[in-house]
Amino acid sequence: MSLNIVFFIILLAALCHASWSAIVKNSNNGLAMMAITSLIEIVVFLPLIFTVPLPSLNIWYFIIATTILHGFYRYSVVVSYQYGDLSFVYPIARGGSCLIIGLVTLLFIQNNINFAGIIGIVVICAGLFMISFLSAKKFNMVAFTIAVITASLIASYTLLDGIAVRSSENPFTFIYWMLLLNGIPMLIYASFAKNGLRKKNSYNIKDGVVAGVLAILGYGLVVWSMQFIEIAYVSSIREVSIVLATIISLYILKEKDALQRIIPSIIIVSGVSILYFQIT
Repeated sequence: MSLNIVFFIILLAALCHASWSAIVKNSNNGLAMMAITSLIEIVVFLPLIFTVPLPSLNIWYFIIATTILHGFYRYSVVVSYQYGDLSFVYPIARGGSCLIIGLVTLLFIQNNINFAGIIGIVVICAGLFMISFLSAKKFNMVAFTIAVITASLIASYTLLDGIAVRSSENPFTFIYWMLLLNGIPMLIYASFAKNGLRKKNSYNIKDGVVAGVLAILGYGLVVWSMQFIEIAYVSSIREVSIVLATIISLYILKEKDALQRIIPSIIIVSGVSILYFQIT
């Protein structure tokens, strides 16, 4: 597989992730949107798991662990809506996860990350953090704590998924089962929560279906790409989704606040460009 093609597939995944995020952000009920996303994942991947070999016992450990971590991650995103602006929490969570993944990869995982690659990751993280602190009217300690917890969860499931897809005899065995199960904890929660699926007039099912398809592509393609490119590089490159989200916010959602994210977005693109020349 050409690494150029893999790189552009990661960019496609980032576009899907940005579009999914825009739908959830624009919805009156983000919890319900996530629940519908989980339903779409089940509908799509339930038949697909019968086309691949069953996971080995070792891979089942990864599947169970990542399902739990994804559940906590999705819950932390919902909580972040309550305690802080998404524009503050989300970039810290994404940038923090890139830093954690980079450090863990360098210290504990066999890798081919060079000095220029490290610079690229740091530049991307700097751009993400700049977006967060430019959008903050004042420092919110509770929101910052949630963001750090979310960053740890993202880093944990990303590393687990990257190692699992590389360890699996058939990578699609892990990908299909992971995407089938990872939304179930949030689906269960949203089914019983008062502000979830039970609040029927607060969400649009069609939007949820579109969000579900985009979410599948947004993360499924990322995990698939980790077979070919270092996990730390993939996790950093996909954060160009923040740049794409800025474009969507500015030109489609007509959010004037998106203007202040232009310079940080240029910094992020610069970091992604550095990583492109390290993998091709």
